Amino acid sequence: ALERLMQGRTTIVIAHRLATVLKADRILVMEGGRIVEEGTHQSLVAKGGIYARLAKLQFETGASAFKGAAE
Repeated sequence: ALERLMQGRTTIVIAHRLATVLKADRILVMEGGRIVEEGTHQSLVAKGGIYARLAKLQFETGASAFKGAAE
C-alpha cells in the first residue's frame, strides 16, 4: 500500500524494519543523531557497516521464524 502511495513522490520514511526501505532509492543510516551511512540496500550491505549488520540480523531472524512456522 505504501509503495502505491509513494509512487512519483519524494517520500521520507523513518523505519526500524529494514524491509520497509528495501526498494528505496536512497537510504540514510543514523546513529547518535548523525548520518553515518548512505546508499541503496545493495550498496549498504556490500559496505559491511551498521546497515549490513542490521540487515543480517533482521533478515536471518525473519527467515528462521518463517522456516520454523512452515515446519
